[in-house]
Amino acid sequence: MKAFIYDMDGVIVDSEPVHLRVEQQILARQGVKDTTIEHLEKYQGSSDINMWQDLVEKHHLKFPAEKFVEAKRYLFNRTMEEEGATPIPGALELIERTHQLREHGIKTAIASSSERKFINFIVQSLGIDGKFDTLESGDELPQSKPDPAIYLQTAAHLMVEPKECVVIEDTENGARAAKAAGMYCIGFRSPHSGQQDLSMCDEVVDDMSDIHLQKFFK
Repeated sequence: MKAFIYDMDGVIVDSEPVHLRVEQQILARQGVKDTTIEHLEKYQGSSDINMWQDLVEKHHLKFPAEKFVEAKRYLFNRTMEEEGATPIPGALELIERTHQLREHGIKTAIASSSERKFINFIVQSLGIDGKFDTLESGDELPQSKPDPAIYLQTAAHLMVEPKECVVIEDTENGARAAKAAGMYCIGFRSPHSGQQDLSMCDEVVDDMSDIHLQKFFK
């Protein structure tokens, strides 16, 4: 293996509860007050536009999906800036371990469905800017996870073959994207990512410390 790729929300930063809380708030303002956390969890790992297009159609909302994407991003970013970024336990230690592997030619990346502005905010807030060879935003691609586009693009920017990449993902959408790209996928049962189906992953861990890098990088 020649590269280690991180998803971000739910893998590096514990932001999923904020996503869900803001989405519920916006829906409640539109009169949709019975949407459960479990219902919204199925959209985790995918893009905001995919989610809101589905919700607009399902609940017959009166504004286009793009307006809800704008509202969600404003409220989410404001909330994160006010509350601060909380790292997933063990994530910063794993990032440091993979960063050290760069001395041996191993490349690292973040491949997230979040917008680039938020990715930059998180890496700066957690002090991990400079730990990666590339930061990739699925928000800039026409297809989001579970489509493999973001992972194929990440491999191309790292100049490695997809089969030479290890990915860590916490959602079904993300894991399906990684596997569709032909990558080895570690499923991580993140504390606030809900009941995600990670059965397609090559392995599943409950703790970052259970990831043994020497298994992939000699």
